[in-house]
Amino acid sequence: MSNVSASKAVETTLESIRKRTPAYGQLADRFGQVFLAVAGLRDDLMKKGVSVPDIDPGRIAAGAPVLAGIDMTKWGVNLTDSAKVLLPILSEVLELDEKTQKSLTGHLATPDIVSGLAQARIEGDWKHFENTSVCPEIVSSDTLLYISEIVSAPVLCAIVETLGESLSSLTWEHGHCPVCGSSPSISHLSPKEVTDLDQLVGGGGKKFLHCSLCGHDWRFQRNACPSCGNDDNETREVFYVDNTKYERIEACHKCGKYLLNIDLRECEPRPNLDAIQLGLIHLDIYAHENKLSPITSTLWNTLE
Repeated sequence: MSNVSASKAVETTLESIRKRTPAYGQLADRFGQVFLAVAGLRDDLMKKGVSVPDIDPGRIAAGAPVLAGIDMTKWGVNLTDSAKVLLPILSEVLELDEKTQKSLTGHLATPDIVSGLAQARIEGDWKHFENTSVCPEIVSSDTLLYISEIVSAPVLCAIVETLGESLSSLTWEHGHCPVCGSSPSISHLSPKEVTDLDQLVGGGGKKFLHCSLCGHDWRFQRNACPSCGNDDNETREVFYVDNTKYERIEACHKCGKYLLNIDLRECEPRPNLDAIQLGLIHLDIYAHENKLSPITSTLWNTLE
């Protein structure tokens, strides 16, 4: 469990982005308020305590994520509390009109509905978002999906953080998250490791994938594509921009997907891995110019 609050990590990361690339300042201000609110809610839940599911080793061994098939209604109140805080911010960021905001506010005030959306997202039931009781002419399924992801994030992140060591001990070799089944939004190489034995420092550099929904980090082999599993060096490639080798694009020419990677051995303090992506858009642009698409689409990496 991290000793640094999520809110502090986001603040530090956003400030670093503004200083390093002033052109990204407006973007950091716009989406940064969402990351800050999510982190604040996560920190509050960690203080209050959050219910966690049991981890079934047999299900994990069979490839089923921890939350797959779990009834999310036990977190319904947490999710509606999250919606109350986040919806006004998301309405501003997404420039939703008053009618849409009012419709969403009523819809996401019911624990059964908001927990059902979270469960549908985890289980990949995209039809659920199309069949929701929110009028489709008012709120599109894509908008509802994105908002439900953001609303779910602080609750899921708190669950992950509370589970802690029990997750890190799992054996999981898949390119999707062992907790919620989502795809990664970024990968990272682990920082140098200080041991208790005379303060020896290890090399670090182990590869981890970072979940786009619940924020869990899980170990993954360095030479494989998380999207399709391709480990052929002839069809995989690494791109750098401006010779900044600790920030890179890992591309797979077999499936046409890419994932950003950051080497945490070169980062101090450790950045928030969600917010840091706002400062790496030049990598997304370069990847798109090379006819690649992201493993996980976001509002800022999907370019027309």
